[in-house]
Amino acid sequence: CPGGRLVNGTECSGRVEIRHGDTWGSLCASHWDLQDANVLCHQLNCGYAESIQGGAHFGEGRGTVWSDTFHCEGTEPCLWDCSRMALGNPACSPRDTARVTCSG
Repeated sequence: CPGGRLVNGTECSGRVEIRHGDTWGSLCASHWDLQDANVLCHQLNCGYAESIQGGAHFGEGRGTVWSDTFHCEGTEPCLWDCSRMALGNPACSPRDTARVTCSG
């Protein structure tokens, strides 16, 4: 599963970044939920999502903040297998970025 990673935390917790083309950017948190997070945790071999409450220690997003909306059921093998709407890049504060702590 390409195109998803966690940064600024551990291997299995952190700020969510996704890739469009060659550009990595943080994911806006406005539509991020536990089902989406579960898929990403599983994709990264990190078990299941325990929390999507962001710790400030995961830092603010830098650069691009993508505002994709994933609609996962929680059982998909990859984030990109979920139905997805790419909403371009409307205003999303770098402080309002998706985060997850996985069980792994």
